[in-house]
Amino acid sequence: MMKKLLLTGIGALMLTGCAGDGRHPNVGVGVSVGGSAPPPVIVEAPRGGPPPWAPAHGRRAKEARYRYYCYPSSGVYLNVATGSYFYLSGGSWQMTTALPSAVILDASDYVSLELETDQPYRYYDEHRVKYKGHGHFKKHGHGKGRGKDKD
Repeated sequence: MMKKLLLTGIGALMLTGCAGDGRHPNVGVGVSVGGSAPPPVIVEAPRGGPPPWAPAHGRRAKEARYRYYCYPSSGVYLNVATGSYFYLSGGSWQMTTALPSAVILDASDYVSLELETDQPYRYYDEHRVKYKGHGHFKKHGHGKGRGKDKD
């Protein structure tokens, strides 16, 4: 009995789904098992602004800058955003999240720099000469171009 009912339903479905002029039959099958269809998923594309590969201007350009505290007498840079240190050891620069005990910083003897590079130590010779012997100095939010700071 169940088999006859199933075959009859499939046959009726096939007959009602066929329409047209005979050359291009239009066949459709639909299944619905209780409840309503789920709502459609809407994905919004990001709006505004240039594509990622375009040159940065305005806020995006500012975000590409890096803030450091430079301790010229100790040969150390601190990346303010990440908390990572760059320090000179045996003639090469090392990066770490905690300085070795042999490296001592004078917390009041630093310069705040804003650079356009993630390798501040490339300009260490310039910074060491420029800020040598300044004692207590704090210059906040300076820096422009090629990783060089400005007064």
